[in-house]
Amino acid sequence: MNLKHFFILALSVAAFTSCKKDDDNGGGGGTESPSVITITVPTTGQIILNGTAFKVEGTIADNNSLASARVEIRNKTTSAVYYNQTTTTPNTTFFRFDWTWTVSGITATTPATVKVTARDANGVEISKEMDVVLEN
Repeated sequence: MNLKHFFILALSVAAFTSCKKDDDNGGGGGTESPSVITITVPTTGQIILNGTAFKVEGTIADNNSLASARVEIRNKTTSAVYYNQTTTTPNTTFFRFDWTWTVSGITATTPATVKVTARDANGVEISKEMDVVLEN
């Protein structure tokens, strides 16, 4: 074997061994992609009145199995948490969420943040936030 053939063979072996499929999800053969969170309700800047039902709806998609979905509603100024809930979502790649909190304790116009967090089977967390207004 001459030197030219040796280098071609060495490069071919190196290229072949570096082509590895990322099998993050325990045998599914897929690659890790972040969850895609879509919040359909509420809308950014929406005003939610004290004493009314505050709905948070949408979907989460992930190419690996989801483990959980979480919502948190907090005061944007003080970071005080008004509401949070976690839902387990084992062995699914698509989850439709629908959480409801009856707004209470709001005595003045309050800027708030809605945060939805998805955690996949590999422990990877992705969050999406939007701002709303809580009104007395």
